[in-house]
Amino acid sequence: MKYKVLVVDDEFLIRMTLEGGLSDLGYQVNTAGSISEGLTRAEAFRPDVVLLDNRLGDETGLDHISDFKRLDEDVQVILMTAYGSVSQAVEAMKLGVSHYVQKPFDLEQVDLIIRRGMEQLTSRRSLELMKLRPRCLLGVSPAMQQIRGNIQVLAENDTVDLLICGETGTGKEVVVHNIHDNSARRNKPLVKINCGAIPPNLLESELFGYEKGAFTGAAKTKKGLMELANGGTVFLDEIGEMPLAMQAKLLTFLEDRTFKRVGGLRDIEVNIRVVAATNRNLEEEVRKGSFREDLYYRLNVMQISIPPLRERPEDVPVLCQFYLEHFNRKFNKSIQGIDPDFLAVLKRYHWQGNVRELRNVMERCTLFSKGDILTGDETGLALSPRRPAPGPSFPMYDLEQGAIDLRHEMDAFERVYIDRAMELSGGNLSRAAELLGCTRFTLKRRLESESGEDV
Repeated sequence: MKYKVLVVDDEFLIRMTLEGGLSDLGYQVNTAGSISEGLTRAEAFRPDVVLLDNRLGDETGLDHISDFKRLDEDVQVILMTAYGSVSQAVEAMKLGVSHYVQKPFDLEQVDLIIRRGMEQLTSRRSLELMKLRPRCLLGVSPAMQQIRGNIQVLAENDTVDLLICGETGTGKEVVVHNIHDNSARRNKPLVKINCGAIPPNLLESELFGYEKGAFTGAAKTKKGLMELANGGTVFLDEIGEMPLAMQAKLLTFLEDRTFKRVGGLRDIEVNIRVVAATNRNLEEEVRKGSFREDLYYRLNVMQISIPPLRERPEDVPVLCQFYLEHFNRKFNKSIQGIDPDFLAVLKRYHWQGNVRELRNVMERCTLFSKGDILTGDETGLALSPRRPAPGPSFPMYDLEQGAIDLRHEMDAFERVYIDRAMELSGGNLSRAAELLGCTRFTLKRRLESESGEDV
């Protein structure tokens, strides 16, 4: 990630030196020669870090720290001064300065301070996110109870690799954290790698690191995420997005937990557990040729499949209560409960975005609610259950004329929608199941029960 740095200093030579040096190190740099210019640039540039000189003509940088923080409370302000003292450093920290550096300084020192500041910010944001994430997998449905049991077993056996499947927003990352936090690896790193967010040409060096001179720009040796996670857990999120060439290298690594850095000759061995997650149907991806069959079976030592929220409505009240308590604290409110009618609506809702969508709904409802009971009226949210699209009409029989076979009529109604979904999806079970709002397994079972054959 390219961090954005704004240099505010009235000395032209310092501005140009920092701009050139930090740009060479990979930062995106902008400069300003005064406080007023710096604030204007900051509003447009939105920097991650402000390198602020304390003496800018008649103005003092300390007096304007709050102005930069007002634009972005997370911006890291690093105060530069040639006239430092302990009392001034203490005052700067109280005003929100993240770091303090004395002139003259070298570029490596500035680079190190910037990176430390961003690491601290990332850690703080991670802690804030953890407050919102349930510490355990919430739910009273049989599926959730079984998954919690599996989590306990897998936490106790921390050498078993794991594949977690489920739609986006079902809680795959919560499962990973629960397994790691309850295992013997809990005091070692849990490193998350989003396979779909890293460009294919950079993924290998991110995972395995590189040696100095391995490629243009490799000015020094860098450890990869696999090496940094030694002793802990590596979470390969969206594994289905990993390019085929990288899949082959990952498979080789999984066999003996050894690898070479890019451009390296020495084997490096690590002790890590690998947990992969996907919202794709990997069996389908294997058939299409976009995912290696041998890697699928190597990862699928143990699989946890998290059902979508719409298939376990009994979990909705538990999740609602958790998020109501959380957002009560966040917004300093004291809402006592949820109106039963509103809760019934929430239980019937389709929840295409699963738990993540429910959390967002609860946040909006809690924020706008003005009473002691959450009704959902203030938000204007369209939470009506999903209605089927207009389709063929079905005859309504006059029961006074004789009995009907209700099961046959219901099966016929269902079959029309299944046939239409299969037609629209080109026979793809996963896509058809998505259109019908059920799991692939449920659709497959329905088709098998009708035909008496395997699908």
